Amino acid sequence: MAFVRKAATAAFLFLGLAALSACGIRLPGNTDSPTELAEAVTEFRVVPTTRAFISVPSALLVMERDLGGAVEQRITLPNETSLAGENTIMLRAQQAGYARGTRFVLSEQLSQFGGAPSPFSGVAEGALTATSDTMGDITYTTISPGGDVVCVLAFRRTQTASRALPRGSRALDIMLRNCVSGSVQKALAPIGASAFGLGLPN
Repeated sequence: MAFVRKAATAAFLFLGLAALSACGIRLPGNTDSPTELAEAVTEFRVVPTTRAFISVPSALLVMERDLGGAVEQRITLPNETSLAGENTIMLRAQQAGYARGTRFVLSEQLSQFGGAPSPFSGVAEGALTATSDTMGDITYTTISPGGDVVCVLAFRRTQTASRALPRGSRALDIMLRNCVSGSVQKALAPIGASAFGLGLPN
């Protein structure tokens, strides 16, 4: 009888894993992303704007989800242009062992944030440029869709946040999509040096 119960349990687990695979959800060990399964099944929830990892006075909404080895936030910014799509900052506070390598690889950055947002769907590594401030490097590309509107897709990594990061965090990866009327500097401002405090994660 015990053997029958064990066999039934094993069959149930196998069917469950097969169903997840059929839904397009990769299982640990079959992907380069250690949080991909969690990403597929964990929803964002709204949190107070004061809980954002960085200081964004213009934030309209902050959402967060815990992926186990990383905590991800999505900050919605105003979009005063006529272009479709949201201006957003994606942040991922990652623990040791989950953080990606120190060398910037565009495909890896896009993968962890769910792909390139519009209008950057065809972005290539050769289109990227870099700048720096007191908090480190920003890698970015721009699109000028017309008039005085400029859109940036920007990335940076830091260990510094304006508020406490989750315990054990060793890296804060950031992706910004921001379309504004004005300059590239204005578009990059939400992840500029003023967004960060001076403390390192505990």
